[in-house]
Amino acid sequence: MKARPGIPRFSGGFKTFSISISTNREKGTDSRLRVYSQGSRAVVARYLWLKYLWDELSKDEWRLFYNMSELIDDDIKVSALRAIMIVGKRKVRDRLNNMLLHLKMETFTREQYQGYKRLDVEIQEESRSLPKVPKFSGWIRSASAVGSKSSRGPSHLEPLAIQLDDYSDVKFDWYSFLTVGDPGFFPS
Repeated sequence: MKARPGIPRFSGGFKTFSISISTNREKGTDSRLRVYSQGSRAVVARYLWLKYLWDELSKDEWRLFYNMSELIDDDIKVSALRAIMIVGKRKVRDRLNNMLLHLKMETFTREQYQGYKRLDVEIQEESRSLPKVPKFSGWIRSASAVGSKSSRGPSHLEPLAIQLDDYSDVKFDWYSFLTVGDPGFFPS
């Protein structure tokens, strides 16, 4: 991870993006992971996911993996991460791909991962200082500046505003399927 700041070690064109990993307002610092790659952010997220399923991630890749919103905000991927800790990668991978195939969704195959292995990704950690925030003296010009004159709507929920369709969306429980599975539905 210690390389020339701002320049990746691999040759050729590259794209870059950064992800904040921690912000300390008291000290005024922001730590970020700067990523240099031959692909876009979406390509890097896909590469990390496939590498996690079919191989092992390095320490720097783990830090990036757990801070990328594309990976930690996806219900299927989070359920798979949790299930792998219980039943192992091979079973989860098989169950996940079988269900995705059954639902006619994109699967995560070893061949896809082999295609991404040629992708160069370099991760560098950097810290920067946050700009100073002006101190608040407590003085305000008038009561209207605070917002006391604004009208507030009713604080209670109107019973007529609730629609039955709001509660009809039932999600598939990926975690239960990946950990318990259904031996009669798919062979594991």
